[in-house]
Amino acid sequence: SLDQHCNIHNGRQCSDPSPPHDIQWPKSHPPPSVSDFDSTFGGYLPPGTSIISSWGVTRYYEFPPQLGPPKRRIIIIHGGGTCAIGMAPLGFKLAEAGNHVVIYDIWGHGLSSTPLEAHTPALMHAQLLELLAHLGWGKAHLLGFSIGGCIGATFTARHPEAVESFVNIAGAGLWRRSERSWWDGLVLDGGWGLEGMSRRKILNFVHGDNPQVSPDWKERMLKGDVDTEPVEKWEREYHKGHVASLVSLWRCCCYDQHDDYRKLVSGDVPSLVILAEKDGAFPLEFMRKEFSGLDWKGEIKVVSGATHNVVRSHVKEVVDLVGAFWGSLEK
Repeated sequence: SLDQHCNIHNGRQCSDPSPPHDIQWPKSHPPPSVSDFDSTFGGYLPPGTSIISSWGVTRYYEFPPQLGPPKRRIIIIHGGGTCAIGMAPLGFKLAEAGNHVVIYDIWGHGLSSTPLEAHTPALMHAQLLELLAHLGWGKAHLLGFSIGGCIGATFTARHPEAVESFVNIAGAGLWRRSERSWWDGLVLDGGWGLEGMSRRKILNFVHGDNPQVSPDWKERMLKGDVDTEPVEKWEREYHKGHVASLVSLWRCCCYDQHDDYRKLVSGDVPSLVILAEKDGAFPLEFMRKEFSGLDWKGEIKVVSGATHNVVRSHVKEVVDLVGAFWGSLEK
């Protein structure tokens, strides 16, 4: 599990190893094979690259500009449940506008490993820092969605020198543990005797109570209409670390990140917040109240009629908003 580590070596209990002995137990669950992924989803993403980093494999996809040098370097951080493919329509559109876009699979999603550690913001930052180093990008514009919004917000607060600007779309991190009922707190935090119930409750929130895969999802995806259900189903079946990763992200990244959000307010990195009018995960009035409590000074834009699926259902509106934001910084 993510909370326990095996310290058995050669069939017996080990004490702490002393040099020059190697630590033999794994640091992460490996991701599924590329061939397994491509046999189902091949052709929907540009060719991907896998890099070996401190905590396992990170998979990323590049969307280069079609003509000329890039206007901007952009890294997109997807939400929980799906993987890079869920942000592909946005990636293609931003690349068409002349940007160099990279979307990566966060830990435990798609073709990235699942570290056997609690998925705190710091662990997610380590993955992003190593990706930036691999790309040779000293700075980039970050765009995060949902849990990816929390990762981007906390990363920007902690590593502002690496961020040109930050766009937070329906971002997580502002729920408060203190406002949960005692039962929700007990169940969602899991533990002995409650872990199964906790996982079901979290998965039901992320994926829905009874997710159904549409029979025409492949045809729709080829037209740029990404259906997340087959992606989520594939991850649950083929990625052995995915469910544990999703549960750990929920517990570590969705609550009480207000201090880092406040650092964004007092920092120098330009930030844009995009909210969805009919978001059922992070309701509009809740988000406005939380940002007001943070004395948020950046822009907050609302996409009319959009649900939490805003990054897929309203791609043009999102591209227009972020394009105007970035353009205003370059005047």
